[in-house]
Amino acid sequence: MHPTQHLRERFADGGLGTASPAKIVVMAYDRLDRDLAGAIVALESRSYERSHELLCHAQDLTFELLCMLDLEAWEHAPNLASIYRYVIELLTSANVHKTVKEANEARSLLAGMGDAFRQAVAQMNVTAGVPTPDPRPEPLASAAKPAPMFAAADPGGGRFSVRA
Repeated sequence: MHPTQHLRERFADGGLGTASPAKIVVMAYDRLDRDLAGAIVALESRSYERSHELLCHAQDLTFELLCMLDLEAWEHAPNLASIYRYVIELLTSANVHKTVKEANEARSLLAGMGDAFRQAVAQMNVTAGVPTPDPRPEPLASAAKPAPMFAAADPGGGRFSVRA
């Protein structure tokens, strides 16, 4: 392994371990969009091994979002869980049939949910008096804790990866 690869992995793991649950979900949505964009390009160019890798990673991330969802904390959580399950079905179908249509639909659904989640986090921060975050890495201690819509990912083991 190249030394910079090792440093990149340590940085990614450290960022996940210190991120708030809301930040972890935002990171997951960002990675899902990146994976699905790459999978669509790979499907279109018939790079099936690469599309399989990216679609499987997207399935894993979506499954982790489903598992992190606290169904008792929010009245609409069961509906969101149903959407996650549907997205997993779309991703599985796209992978099995090597079709772009399902991957595009999954990407569109997840992009809309990611945007909605980012807006909800921003609104919670405004309500809590937390300044709008800049694009620099999040500090180790967060000033505001978001509502527990999602359970925290395992900080020690990093239940999902935001890197390939």
